[in-house]
Amino acid sequence: MEINKEILLNDLLAVLHREKQPDMIRKKSVNYLVKETDLSSDKLSEAVRSWESSGGKFQAHTSFAENRRLFAQICAALLEDDFISPDSYAFLKAIASKISLDAPRLDSLFDAKKKFQAERDFDKRTETIELFFNSSAAAGARSENGASRMPQKTHDGHLYIANQVTYEGLDEIQRLLMAHHLGIHAAIDGPPGVGKTQSVVEISRILGLKLYTKTCSSRTTESHIISYPALTVKDRVSVTSHINGPLCRAMTEGAIFYGDEFNLLKEDVQKRLNSAFDERRLIDRSDGETVKGQTGFWGVISYNPTQNLISRDLEDSVADRFIHLHYERWSADFKAYVSAMNARNASMMNLSAQEDYDIQLGWRGVSGLRFFNGVAADPGKAVAESGLKWFDFFTGRPASRPEYVYRVFDRNSIFKKDEAQLGKILNELAAQSYSEIELARIISRFTELLQSLARTGESPLLKKIGLSDLREKEDLELLSLHESSTRIEAAALMHYRHLLTMGCNRYLAQSYSVRLVIDQVCFGQYRMKKLREQTVYSLVSQIARSLRLFADNTKYNTRLIAENILKS
Repeated sequence: MEINKEILLNDLLAVLHREKQPDMIRKKSVNYLVKETDLSSDKLSEAVRSWESSGGKFQAHTSFAENRRLFAQICAALLEDDFISPDSYAFLKAIASKISLDAPRLDSLFDAKKKFQAERDFDKRTETIELFFNSSAAAGARSENGASRMPQKTHDGHLYIANQVTYEGLDEIQRLLMAHHLGIHAAIDGPPGVGKTQSVVEISRILGLKLYTKTCSSRTTESHIISYPALTVKDRVSVTSHINGPLCRAMTEGAIFYGDEFNLLKEDVQKRLNSAFDERRLIDRSDGETVKGQTGFWGVISYNPTQNLISRDLEDSVADRFIHLHYERWSADFKAYVSAMNARNASMMNLSAQEDYDIQLGWRGVSGLRFFNGVAADPGKAVAESGLKWFDFFTGRPASRPEYVYRVFDRNSIFKKDEAQLGKILNELAAQSYSEIELARIISRFTELLQSLARTGESPLLKKIGLSDLREKEDLELLSLHESSTRIEAAALMHYRHLLTMGCNRYLAQSYSVRLVIDQVCFGQYRMKKLREQTVYSLVSQIARSLRLFADNTKYNTRLIAENILKS
């Protein structure tokens, strides 16, 4: 059954038109279709002109069989794209309903997209899809009210809801992507069930890097992580060779190594891995071979902090080789929402479902190292009806749809304020920020102040920053902190410079870099240790605010002159 190629391209563009992208002709699906159908340049230009003159309308056929074949061909092309916008997908479903195709079957097709992508020939892929649509086994699940489900995917068959948003507005996806780009390994701490592992899996999806995972325990040895000996036969002789473990495999393949429950490792095993995670990027196997980390290699570890002092914490020299990201416990409403959606396998893209749980999810996106915000084109309508408009996350400039789209639950950041109040606060903050040289020097003094308090309970800087009564208010003899180092302060300043290049507000970039320092000196057991009225973390944050380094509340009354802090 032969179908007009120009009509086929027109109808593919009609579906993609819902994404409102000016450069749709460059989409993977369009390129694949043009190549596989041998559409000449003249016919391509003719089809595009026809599509533009028709206003992006879909051209149906009179024959039911032809329409079924056409729809399968469109799907065959769309499977090439990493992401189909909710608006395009809604339009695709509307077409499916007109040709009596059950919506769950369409969901199932895109849920299993890799299976169909494996067939590279366009005609054979189309035929396979037609058979799939006609098979009763392809029928997908429905929600409890009988309505068909939208696919729970925005990138490679998956939808992610970011939920660990800092006061500066950065979520865990953005933070981990920056760390990877800067070549800085990351340690994630937080209670069980807050998405530590899931966020690492999602980063591997976005970056397209293989993920090697090791769940650690007190019985885990270096051979489980680095390499282990195995008997093999060579020239009819049994010889002992070493098989790379997950760390060495990640290093040699330029992949991601993820060590879960890393603090459960014995200290000597933790320290044995240091050379892989610092500037050396290598490790010596027990057979004498040196394994070097290739481009793309990145290490992430996670652990559940506890105030039980019997429990093992990260070894200090190990912790110094990572920036530390703290994941907070989920709010009750958000946990209830995710639990309910998972329990009934419903679509998390359903905006109306959020209202019942008193939460609101936003839209965010990533293209390479650029971050984006998505907002409904018409605030009075659902996104599926109005579509999304995209803006640069830092500058607010209009942008096209990003490559990877996800949702976000933000309950903490400064961006929760209304636009008028936010603009005023951000302008005031930028005026209070330090120069890069001042920031580096004051961070150094800040960490020295902390170590002086931990050792002696006193510091000459306390009076200058208006905290001379701190000793009376808090039991500083209980203050315990990890040492800050050149490595972690350099990592903080690298993030600061990178955020500025992306257009971030100077004060928020400063605040985020200081957050990295604070999370490092307060990681693990020390973070929530109570002094008297405050925890260690809240005390350290108070000192940072008094130094005008840190933004985590609505009070910005401190008016310090940098020179006063920097005097001997």
